[in-house]
Amino acid sequence: MKKIFLSPAGRMGRREFWVGILGLFLFVCAVNFYLRQFPALEVSFWIALIFPFLVLHMSYAIYGTRLHDMGRSFWPLTLLIVLIILLTIFIMLAFGGAEYFAEFARYERKAVIDEAERERLITQYQQNLAESHANMILSLSSTALIVAFTLWCGVSKPDPKANRYGPPL
Repeated sequence: MKKIFLSPAGRMGRREFWVGILGLFLFVCAVNFYLRQFPALEVSFWIALIFPFLVLHMSYAIYGTRLHDMGRSFWPLTLLIVLIILLTIFIMLAFGGAEYFAEFARYERKAVIDEAERERLITQYQQNLAESHANMILSLSSTALIVAFTLWCGVSKPDPKANRYGPPL
C-alpha cells in the first residue's frame, strides 16, 4: 500500500492503478465526510490544511507510476492540473469575476472601502455565481477532465520493454 499511495517512483500495472484510484476516492470521501461532521474541532483545521497536499502527493504517486508504466513522465498529469486551474479562473471570470474585480479596482490600493459597499459587492458576486450555475459548470467540466484522464491511464497498454522508469511488470 505504501508503494501505491506514497511512492511516485517506478511503474504500476493497470490492476494496481485501479486499486489506487479506488483507495484515493474512498480516502477523499472519508476525509470530506469527517470534515463535514466535525468542522469546529481543532484537529479538523489541521486535517483540512494538510489534506490538499496529501491528495496531490497521492495523485502524483498513483497517476505518475501508471504513466511511468506507459513510458511517460509526470507532465501529462501536471498539464491536467494546470488545465483545471486555468479552467477555474476562466469560468470564475466569465461568470461575474471580471466585474467583481473591476468594481474593486475603482478604489486606490490603500483606500479604505466602506464596509457596507464591500459587503454589497461580495453579495452581488455570490448571487451572480449562484444564478449562473458557474460552480456546477466548473464541477462538471473538471470531473469530465479527471474521468477522461483516469480512463486513459487505466486502459492504456503498458510499455512492454524496460524504460527509464524500470523493467516491465
